[in-house]
Amino acid sequence: MKCSKCGAEIDAGSVFCKKCGEPVQMVPDYNILEDDFLISLLEEEKSAGKTEENQPETAGQNVQSDKKTSAGGKSASTAKKAVEENPEKKKGFAGLWANKKARAGLIGGIIALCLVLVFLTVYMTSYDHYVAKGKTLDTKEDYTGALVYYNRAIEKNDTKTKAKILAANDYIKLEEYDTAESLLLEVIAQDDDNVSAYKSLIVLYLTTGDYDKLTNLQTQASSQKLLDLFNDNLLSAPVFSVDGGKYDDDVTIELSCKTGKIYYTLDGSDPTEGGILYTEAFTLEEGTTTVKAVCENDDKTSQVVEKNYKITYADPDYPVVTPSGGSFTTPTTITVEVPEGASVYYTWDGTTPTQASAKYTGPIEMMEGNNILSLILVDKHGKTSDVLECNYKYIPQ
Repeated sequence: MKCSKCGAEIDAGSVFCKKCGEPVQMVPDYNILEDDFLISLLEEEKSAGKTEENQPETAGQNVQSDKKTSAGGKSASTAKKAVEENPEKKKGFAGLWANKKARAGLIGGIIALCLVLVFLTVYMTSYDHYVAKGKTLDTKEDYTGALVYYNRAIEKNDTKTKAKILAANDYIKLEEYDTAESLLLEVIAQDDDNVSAYKSLIVLYLTTGDYDKLTNLQTQASSQKLLDLFNDNLLSAPVFSVDGGKYDDDVTIELSCKTGKIYYTLDGSDPTEGGILYTEAFTLEEGTTTVKAVCENDDKTSQVVEKNYKITYADPDYPVVTPSGGSFTTPTTITVEVPEGASVYYTWDGTTPTQASAKYTGPIEMMEGNNILSLILVDKHGKTSDVLECNYKYIPQ
């Protein structure tokens, strides 16, 4: 069979042309009058006609013979009447229609043709036809054209989910993410165990980086087969050694994940694009820092984890001095506890010590008389403590 529009060959059983998409006119390509059975009937009529043409002469001769032999014989008018009374002797379509077998064949053909036309009319506007047409256009990467048919299918039957999922997948390819999300959430609302809808939503959220929505979707999974989809498409999220929060000192953070590599950022940007490859612990200093991290392994990506840290350095406490003051009669040394990374500076003359004053490096010999030892501590961040004053009365005996 050939297409009535472009002339291309159409495979048996196809309902539309693969080349131009024209619906197949499934009408028999033969004239039922040319059927072998009907042809034999026509030939029979033709033969009967020839016999009829020869009958007048015979009838005439018989009449003349009858006139000679008997005045009461059959006349020519009687023979003509006999022919008219016999329907099988009629010629053309009337004769064909008068034949019971031919008439049954004609009626059967007409009924079959009507049934085919009804079938085509119903199918060409059916949900399944629209879906099939859309899938054919998808194979040609004509996603816009496919969406026309998928949307017709959805209008035809809003309760079925197949066209909605196929349409959502095409909207994702066309980067119309909001429309795709709306269709897929609608499917899940209809069928909360629909694997195809969950799978497409996972792809959508990974594409758009909506990891919060991805996490929420995972919590909605009502069966193990749905949870397996997340395991198949996602890696375990990275783990932070120190949780986000407020701190008064530097924070050293270690990251870990079960499999894959970790990428992170310190400026709140997306770690999946230009993130720093994690190789060792890093330290956050004073200020506000947003750390984002993600695990990646081949084509799989974990949820992005975000932590916020606010670090405000506190002024250091007074240095710890021993003894911290008092009266003494024997030689005594004074010791100071200095935290790691810090320094202590002091004076004996009552002035306020600075980083230009004497630096504590070991035990200090107590001076004779009534004296005040003034000290400050400067921590590793350069923060300075308040001045600590210690009064010593040393009178040797």
